[in-house]
Amino acid sequence: MTLFSPDGALMRAWSRWWLWAWTSVCWLLLSLPVITAPAATLWLVAQQRRRSAGEAPLGAAETARFLGRHLLPALRLACCHAGIAALVLIGLLGPSPGGPYGWLVLVTSVVAGATWLLAAPWSVLAFARTGRAFAALRAAYVLALSRIESALLATAAVIAAVAAPFVAIRVPYLGPLLVVALPAATAGLVITLYDRAAAVRTPTTPAGPRPAPLLTPERGPR
Repeated sequence: MTLFSPDGALMRAWSRWWLWAWTSVCWLLLSLPVITAPAATLWLVAQQRRRSAGEAPLGAAETARFLGRHLLPALRLACCHAGIAALVLIGLLGPSPGGPYGWLVLVTSVVAGATWLLAAPWSVLAFARTGRAFAALRAAYVLALSRIESALLATAAVIAAVAAPFVAIRVPYLGPLLVVALPAATAGLVITLYDRAAAVRTPTTPAGPRPAPLLTPERGPR
């Protein structure tokens, strides 16, 4: 097997990059209206899961139906995250009552913010399974706190993906190629970490693994 053969490492890397780049560009275009960004992120997760399972990706018509079906439910999850982030920022940057109460507010805000950062990436994946914002948040928090090392890696990957374009664009030729594939590649890594953490946490029986109540098969929102 040579480097340039159809099954060679170079062609496999090119194929993987092309799939990531195409999915990332589509996700960006679908997110441009801003209001569709949460549903587009669910679409990105669905595309990565379908490719991992060897299934055909969603086509144009299926994508339109997917976005329409998940637009409002995904916005509810996004509003929950916006509310949590606002409360944390108010606690950190808002006026302090001073004295011991000021320290209590500060410590509480730091702990809440750190926990939210750990659970936020996985809440999208949990939402893709439950279709309910509060159930997804609860499942993500429980899983993140029980598998904190994997949650830290997932959060670090998302933060790095947000910061990487500002650094990568300074690298000639290679930088833009990496940036264009970054969203889908990051989603794939976060999905892998989530699935491994969920598999470890899921109790087993003699008949095989038994899924946790909130990690049920994917279904639409109620």
